[in-house]
Amino acid sequence: MIYFWKGLKNNEFQSGKHEAATKDEAIFNLSKEGVIVTELISQDGEVEVEEKKKKSLFSRKPKISEDEILLITKKFSTMIQAGMAIVPALKMIKNQCENQGLLDILEDIVERVNAGIPLSKTLAMYPDHFDVIYISLVEAGEASGKLDIFLDKIALGLSKKIKILRDMKKALMYPMILLSVAIIVIVVMMIFVVPVFVEIFANAGVELPTPTKIVMNISEFVRSFYMLILVGLLFGGYQIFKKIYARNRELRLKVDYRKLKAPILGKLFENMILSRFSSVLANLVSGGVNLVEAMNISKNAVSNEYMQDKLDLVRKDIFSGRPFGGSLRATAAFPETLCGFVEVGEETGRLNDMLETISNYYEAEFDNAVENFSQLLEPIMIVFLGVVIGFILVSMYMPIFKMGTAV
Repeated sequence: MIYFWKGLKNNEFQSGKHEAATKDEAIFNLSKEGVIVTELISQDGEVEVEEKKKKSLFSRKPKISEDEILLITKKFSTMIQAGMAIVPALKMIKNQCENQGLLDILEDIVERVNAGIPLSKTLAMYPDHFDVIYISLVEAGEASGKLDIFLDKIALGLSKKIKILRDMKKALMYPMILLSVAIIVIVVMMIFVVPVFVEIFANAGVELPTPTKIVMNISEFVRSFYMLILVGLLFGGYQIFKKIYARNRELRLKVDYRKLKAPILGKLFENMILSRFSSVLANLVSGGVNLVEAMNISKNAVSNEYMQDKLDLVRKDIFSGRPFGGSLRATAAFPETLCGFVEVGEETGRLNDMLETISNYYEAEFDNAVENFSQLLEPIMIVFLGVVIGFILVSMYMPIFKMGTAV
């Protein structure tokens, strides 16, 4: 049977046709020729696949969460530890999958691995779901024959990543809810409550105190067309800033630097970055990846571009023969605690163990920082809400008190 293929060969996208008895045989033969197949259609099925593609344009692609990737990784690890081969384990996971998007990916992975393509290279075809860290650890597991151990490391790393992001969202959620409530209450008061008082004061003919005049002017502005113009300008300005931010690396570096120096939140960001970085680096080093390459991969686990640049400087220093701990200290971007731990690991020859210790230490520091942040911000937001609403109410009742005194 004739198969039409598209794929990656010699780092270039190519296409062609290949004759084979089955689809699996075609994939296997093409992989021996150095082709990473991305699409394979039989001559008979070409029209059918094209129709499916047209239908898929009108269907929404199912979302695949990191929790689902974590779940299949844990299942895969358990099955490999139990002695199952890779393909049967993947097939069993596929049969248990309910997410159609993930099911399609798993079917393709099973097909490719069954045809002789390494699992790490197959996963690399889906960079949106399996990042470079995931793929590097799978590759290390394949090379060492300890895939189950490295799948455990991947699952642990994903669990930590998900926990850190979840804790960060949890810490910011309550204050954001309070702030949203405050804005809604203030807007409702300005649009519906204050105008009632304005009519009362207009008929009373009394001299209004300054706070009352301020609130009335704000209310008039909120109810006017100018408020819509202001909202439009703010929204447009935000969209322009997003585009400039995406294109201007210097601006991103400055913003990321300011994040680390921000009061209260800066410590949260720093602990989150250091915990993630040290955890990924420990897994890679324990997998036999050399330190220079491990540093290059680990910096991708850090979302802060300022810290990425500093880690890249450290990687270059290590490559030129400088000690790891001294390179970290030379950047002046990393805390002395981290530099000291790394130096101890280098001197004792137990860098991997020390990196694990660093990861656990900064994870605990992050948890403490999140708890302290939540405890500090809650009363601040409540006081802010009380002061603003209290100011509006007092300002509106001051003229009434004045009229009562005059009587």
